[in-house]
Amino acid sequence: MVNQQMQQYEYQLPDTLDTSGSKLVYLYLNVEEEATINELHTALGMKKITLYSLLQTLKATDLVDQEGAIYTPGEANP
Repeated sequence: MVNQQMQQYEYQLPDTLDTSGSKLVYLYLNVEEEATINELHTALGMKKITLYSLLQTLKATDLVDQEGAIYTPGEANP
């Protein structure tokens, strides 16, 4: 199902995304439009500690925004 949904979208990945984890989180947030750590953990099967690290890096490059516990695509998204 997710594979079918992903085929509907075409994204230009920013050059700053250099790991598969950051690319996966970036794409997930662009498709879903928002998520919490728990939602990312459940959907992507990634450890929360890894997600926190990836999200901090994505926030630092303005690719992800955070309001409270909700993460959304950032303003630097192409």
